[in-house]
Amino acid sequence: MPNAQLLQWILWGLSLLAGVLAVLALFKLRYAERFLPQWHELGQLEALLPVRREENQQVTEAIQRGRTEIGQLEATVGQLRILKEWQAANPEAPARIQQMMVDLERGKSELAAVQSKLAQDEQRLNQVKLDLDRLSLENNQLTQQIASERLQLTSLQKERSELDHAIVQLRDQQRDLQRQVNELLEKQYATDKELQKLVEQVEVAQRAKRTAEAERDKAIAERDTALAEKAGIEKAIEQLKELAKGMQTNLKDAGVSGGGNYESLSKPVFSAPLPATSQPVDEQRAVERARDYIRGNGLVFPERILHAFHTSLKAGDISPLVVLAGISGTGKSELPRHYADGMGLHFLLMAVQPRWDSPQDLFGFYNYLERRYKATELARALVQFECFNQSSFEDAFEDAEIENRNDRMLLVLLDEMNLARTEYYFSEFLSKLETRRMVNEKKPEDRARAEIELDMGGSVNGNTGLRLYPGNNVLFVGTMNEDESTQSLSDKVIDRASVLRFGRPKKTNPAFNSVRQNAPANGLRFEHWNQWIRDPKDLASHSATVDVWIDQLNEALDHLGRPFAFRVDRAIRSYVANYPRWVEDWHKRAMADQIEQRIFPKLRGIEPDQGHAASSLHTIASIIDELEDEPLKKAFEASHMNQSTFLFRGVVRD
Repeated sequence: MPNAQLLQWILWGLSLLAGVLAVLALFKLRYAERFLPQWHELGQLEALLPVRREENQQVTEAIQRGRTEIGQLEATVGQLRILKEWQAANPEAPARIQQMMVDLERGKSELAAVQSKLAQDEQRLNQVKLDLDRLSLENNQLTQQIASERLQLTSLQKERSELDHAIVQLRDQQRDLQRQVNELLEKQYATDKELQKLVEQVEVAQRAKRTAEAERDKAIAERDTALAEKAGIEKAIEQLKELAKGMQTNLKDAGVSGGGNYESLSKPVFSAPLPATSQPVDEQRAVERARDYIRGNGLVFPERILHAFHTSLKAGDISPLVVLAGISGTGKSELPRHYADGMGLHFLLMAVQPRWDSPQDLFGFYNYLERRYKATELARALVQFECFNQSSFEDAFEDAEIENRNDRMLLVLLDEMNLARTEYYFSEFLSKLETRRMVNEKKPEDRARAEIELDMGGSVNGNTGLRLYPGNNVLFVGTMNEDESTQSLSDKVIDRASVLRFGRPKKTNPAFNSVRQNAPANGLRFEHWNQWIRDPKDLASHSATVDVWIDQLNEALDHLGRPFAFRVDRAIRSYVANYPRWVEDWHKRAMADQIEQRIFPKLRGIEPDQGHAASSLHTIASIIDELEDEPLKKAFEASHMNQSTFLFRGVVRD
């Protein structure tokens, strides 16, 4: 029901109440007049008359008010009559009014609750205002404190910067002191060892002295006999000299002298070269062609191995030797042979013998008895692939015709190179190969530092030595079995080589490609190979990332006392820069390869639970995690987990 109608009902009720009160007043008045007292009581009534008059006045006023109210009630009755007519027309109105009354009571109850809540909120608001004032005061105090703290922080930051600089200096001093301590320990160890040797030598000398004293008299007695025999020996020497002169004369008469001493060097190793195109060769296409050729000939190598081998050869300027190591029967010798065939390179196999102990086993020697040079196939091949000294060969070889191959590529394989001590027969030549990057090839006097001089018997017949320059068109690869019959490589060789380890094959009976592939018809030119070589600085957008990895690795190795220097740093960068760019995440794969090739060999023999080894290994493991190379991670963990010393056995790849 609308509020206006409710108000009308209330006014009607009030008017009705006023009318009832007026009727009651009139009834009281009539009742009083009917029961008036007798005349003898008139005096008493007269005394009461003023009071009655006052009461009458009040009643009159009440009647007047009642009449006014009756008028109002009549107006209200009219309204109520209208309301009644409206109610007759709307029979559901009483129920609605009743419901409204209920709603009104509920609204009053809710209003009371809201008012109570408002009172509580007002109380809380007052409390919040008090807290706000308090916090504002504290904020002002804190602002003043912050300003003071900032001044102190600026001072502390300055002090921290100075302390960091001092820490860096102290760390540098610590590393220098550690190196000095290590050097002193090594010197002390060497001194103790030498002292022990001297003690042993003194004891031996004392025993020898006693023996010598005993034999002195005997020697004095034999001296006279020796002097007598000396004359006979001198006479025999003269007779041998005469005999040697006679043999030389006979050899000369037989034609075993003169220009023939160069004959074995002038014999060609290779027949006519493969035809080669003058157009540039696409590197990716050439590598994929070699991959298909290798697989087509029944060999199974992970493509990752092929990319690593190809990249290691391209980095030959800084790492002139590529070593393929691992257990026997993994295809270490077949990979270089078929790679050379698939890429269009000339290939030369040198089977290393256990008796090799000097560079003469690589290049040959001058036979003073026959007065001629006994050349190996490697020396003859270097003559054919010589880039700078061909003119001197033509003069020395007289009528011999040299088949020049210096515009092509040669891959030399030293098979089972560790059957003999590599340092004895190959170390000197390896140093020459490394020297190539530090000389100006166009200046003969500078280039001579990297040249090999062959002894042509000049002390006997006046022949000058023959000089060979091993150019970058000659690539060197070695294989080595890791078993009890072989020698291990020294750190000198490892630092100058790229070592690829062939782990246990994941499958020993893989499915071979039944489609045979033919070797390419065209050979690869040296100039095309050079077009594939990238500078170590050419790391594209990954230069900063590679810098961080290299610094972290060297820091970890430094804590182990086995840091690397400029050569290894440059070799890592050269390898990463030359890795095939068509491979996804090529910089990560290349860096993972270098950790396997150059970092793991330096960890050989360390004890994982000693000193800084654990933290250094953790640093290397975190870098491997960044490289996302799961096989390398498993191989690394297997090399030191539950091991007394670090022992790397290679990575097993699909």
